[in-house]
Amino acid sequence: MTSRSFARRYLVKQKGLGRIFSREPGNLKAIHSYKYSVLVNQKSVSIEPAGVSADQPAGRGVAVSTRKGKPAVNKIANTRNQYILKKGGSRRTAGAVASIVGKRGYRADLLKDSVARSSVILKSQRPSTGRQTAKPRKVRGSKAKTLVHGAEATETEA
Repeated sequence: MTSRSFARRYLVKQKGLGRIFSREPGNLKAIHSYKYSVLVNQKSVSIEPAGVSADQPAGRGVAVSTRKGKPAVNKIANTRNQYILKKGGSRRTAGAVASIVGKRGYRADLLKDSVARSSVILKSQRPSTGRQTAKPRKVRGSKAKTLVHGAEATETEA
């Protein structure tokens, strides 16, 4: 099976979107293009939440996996390097992702996209603060103030 028929499997074409997207696992921006394709490139970067795979414990963090240079043909399980980043905050994780992807010279063209992807994943893992209640509106105008304060005065007297 050719890589072209594999890539066609993941295409997302819809009218009005303006571009063709991809459901390819590991695609950083979910855009159908040679640059982001994991199937075609020898060096590919995949960033996903830690705990997505069966071999990882669930929880907060980011899993960065890169493809090894020249893996053995008969050892498919050892074709990827996996880094699980759980310690520290978002800045430390972003620095580690930048180091793995760009600074070591692996795929410098994907540096910004990979850091952005990791920060979005960490943001989604943050506990929500909940919906804040709206502050009561301030009463404006002298007539409105007398109505409100007059009603409050009668309530306190009763």
